[in-house]
Amino acid sequence: MIPPIPLWSVTNHLPAGVMESVGEPGTTTVSSLVALAGSLAEVNRQVREQKNLDNDPLTLRNCILLPLEPLPSGVSWEVEALLALASGAGVVALAVRLQNDDGALPPNVTRLAERLGLVVLAVHNTWQFGMAAQELLSGAAHRQGQLISRVAVECRVPFGSLGHLLHRLGVALGHSVTLVDPSGKLISAGEDDPRANGDAQTGGTEIFASVHREQDNGPRLRVVPGPALDQEQAAIRAALEVAAIAVSELLSRQRLERERDARHRIALLGELIDNAGTVSPPFRARALELGWTLDGFHIAFRVITRQPVDLVARKPDLDRTLIREKIEAATVEQSDGWAGWISFPSKPDPAEVSKISNALRRAQRELASTVATQFGVGRMQAQPEGIVRSLEEANDAARIAGARENSGYFVHVDRLDMAQLLLIWTRTDTFRPAARELLAPLLKAGPELLQTLTTFLDCESSLTETAAILNVHRNTVSDRIRRIQALIAINLEDPEARLALQLACRSLLMDKPD
Repeated sequence: MIPPIPLWSVTNHLPAGVMESVGEPGTTTVSSLVALAGSLAEVNRQVREQKNLDNDPLTLRNCILLPLEPLPSGVSWEVEALLALASGAGVVALAVRLQNDDGALPPNVTRLAERLGLVVLAVHNTWQFGMAAQELLSGAAHRQGQLISRVAVECRVPFGSLGHLLHRLGVALGHSVTLVDPSGKLISAGEDDPRANGDAQTGGTEIFASVHREQDNGPRLRVVPGPALDQEQAAIRAALEVAAIAVSELLSRQRLERERDARHRIALLGELIDNAGTVSPPFRARALELGWTLDGFHIAFRVITRQPVDLVARKPDLDRTLIREKIEAATVEQSDGWAGWISFPSKPDPAEVSKISNALRRAQRELASTVATQFGVGRMQAQPEGIVRSLEEANDAARIAGARENSGYFVHVDRLDMAQLLLIWTRTDTFRPAARELLAPLLKAGPELLQTLTTFLDCESSLTETAAILNVHRNTVSDRIRRIQALIAINLEDPEARLALQLACRSLLMDKPD
């Protein structure tokens, strides 16, 4: 199939010998040239029946129609019939030679062509025009075949990673090739491509090819060729469709490998939990193959997704998010999310544990841009059996986090135990009236101040974390805290005052009807 070329490239091509034209080519493209021999009556019959003089079928849609014999001069109903028949058959442009050869199209032809939206070209020599137009069309076909051949050769050579394949495809096409999601967000770029760790390039003409044709909302290959003729873009588009087949095959193979690895990780973690942390030498060998650290000290975490998610496909997103926070962790797919743990060769101090907890909270917030989660973190435990205990605590914390919107659906057991014990006391009949009296000024001012105070105290008085959870500006939180202090006249820098307020807020929130 000959790729389309812009009509203006034909009309502006000097060898084509166009003397006059009616109608604007604009962005119209043509994909073929159909030359018809015979008298005007015979040409009309061929167009009407869409068969040539040898009774072979004609494809007239999106073509330039070229009657080889000159048109009669003056007003002719047969010429008007030709224009109407050509327009009805989907012809883009009609190239004709006039008998008087002065290039002046008759007024009736001009009016009818404009009414039909048909481009009519008056040419000096029909054979010369036909050769020039076919040369342009053949050049586009040659370029398309050249790019497809290059891509096919690259696809046949063994390739390792997706980045390696995209790099090779980019070399073959002469333009960088990236893999993007349906929204245009970068998934992967070629090796050594500056966009490999950033967003996809924006601006300019974009050419896409779906990787999985059966999926309307799947990943796509993307090329931004910059300023290029339509025939060059058409050639790239055709070659990109071939490249998409190779990328689809690679992604399918990688998917099977990830699913196999996921089953292996799930089975190994299940064995560790079933044996309560008791490990055998063969188990250690298999854990070592996965890069798991069993000895030393461990802090486990549990991630439960709050929406349907392809857990195998999204695990790399979780891993990348953790790495960006400088967290090296072992992660394993679970039925409703992921489990993982961070290992230390020596016992970390409380400040380091708090730093890890804050990093995990930031990772959860970053992950929230694509998938909502509830996040639980266990206490630090030692040795392989400590992994199991910390995972159990993290799992409980994640379940509790599902009901703690004010904490951003994040719970760390180290910060939970004392609060849970104190909350038992806040449910007594003597505490609740006192809490309501203490916070009465906030209740009168509206629900946002109570919510802000609760979140602020849960976030250990961090304005930044409070703003992130409430999805407001940091200055808004700061203004609200000043209003709260003015209304209740309590010093929020006093640890005992903060604890009392936190318990009072919790008591009132639990008192609210569902």
